[in-house]
Amino acid sequence: MADVSVSKRYEVPAQAMWERIGDPGRLADWHPAVEKTEMLEGGKRRVNTVVGGALVCETILERADRHHTFRIDDSPLPVDDLVATLRVRDEGEDACSVEWGATFRPVGVPDHEAVELNRGFFQAGLDAL
Repeated sequence: MADVSVSKRYEVPAQAMWERIGDPGRLADWHPAVEKTEMLEGGKRRVNTVVGGALVCETILERADRHHTFRIDDSPLPVDDLVATLRVRDEGEDACSVEWGATFRPVGVPDHEAVELNRGFFQAGLDAL
């Protein structure tokens, strides 16, 4: 198994950040690589259409206070068993950090390539906030 984690600090209250990114159905609203997000099965699953038209199908495993965890079930990515968590942590009255991490099994590519691919996706999302 491989893992990747990125985080970034923002001068925004944690609750305000969570209101922006906390709904798994709104990923396309803030991530530049996601063109469309469709929620299915009452919010238990989502399908992301990424730039270029590929589909990434996911199951939302947990939704809790300022974090949610999901599993990729089907995608063109060179990974299996990817489980990721997006979390907002309070860093004081007017600041927060956003953390996005995952564990997965690389498939068909060296571990470092799969790690960098996922790190790049996560970092692009955090940089767009």
